Amino acid sequence: MELKWAPLLGAFATEDSTLVFKGQRIQYEGQFQPAIGNFIANRQFSGGSISADISFDAVDNYSACELIAFYDPARKVFMTAGLGGSGGLYSIRSFANTWTVHASAGDRSSLKAGVQYHVNVHLVGSRVALTVDGVNVLDIQLPGSLPSSQVGVWCISESEIRIANFSVVSKPPTIFVVMEFTSPYNEIYLEVIKSVCRDLGVDAVRADEAAGPGVILADIVRSIVEAKAVIAEISPANPNVYYEVGYAHALGKPTILIADRSTKLPFDVSPFRVLFYDNTIPGRSRFEEGLKRHLSAIFLPVSDT
Repeated sequence: MELKWAPLLGAFATEDSTLVFKGQRIQYEGQFQPAIGNFIANRQFSGGSISADISFDAVDNYSACELIAFYDPARKVFMTAGLGGSGGLYSIRSFANTWTVHASAGDRSSLKAGVQYHVNVHLVGSRVALTVDGVNVLDIQLPGSLPSSQVGVWCISESEIRIANFSVVSKPPTIFVVMEFTSPYNEIYLEVIKSVCRDLGVDAVRADEAAGPGVILADIVRSIVEAKAVIAEISPANPNVYYEVGYAHALGKPTILIADRSTKLPFDVSPFRVLFYDNTIPGRSRFEEGLKRHLSAIFLPVSDT
């Protein structure tokens, strides 16, 4: 697909594979300030990597260029990661009427004109990592997963900024499934959950599928953080399952609770919406349709809402 750009703020030009932000000094409400550029690309993104080579023709006290990893056109909310924002050299932040800085590092006085910086933003679940010139400079956990959306570039400067080789490499989102590893739950996982997720282009994984050395609890925590959402089978009163559900809720992770229709839910869980199923042939069909609806609501791109 040909890369195309739409300006929401500011002026830009394209030169081959390079986006050029036309930074300038402008007058606004009687005061002079650097121009802001907000440019959205025709690339859908729900996780993976966004990268670009960024260079500044000159650097002033406000110069910044960040890659937009999430943009909601209805609410004008977006999340960025890159160079020069928040007064630091590196930053991960979000804008919703005002800026919220999730992480920053480095001295912005180290930002140099005429130097090409290779910037990579890696998003998986609620984890965001910023790498500059091959060095991992920031790695944080957001207070929740981001829906699929378009991506772009945010700039501020009195001089031109060049964004070359803008690239988006998407990775299928992951659903982490929490349940007992016994029958009939194994069959529900393999024959229903995995099948429905596969049809929606989503990877479903369980803790028992992890390979290699490591601490099991650490693997589970990482899997929940890096998942776009969690499915939890809560029919048996299993403390491990409830621990993982509680952790997912604490992270603000979208969580789909499923249970056999005969299950009597504990008091703490009963207020939550639960997808009940009947372990019969007609019940399985209804369960599949219900699960598809729940997952589609989570993975529907924000531009389609």
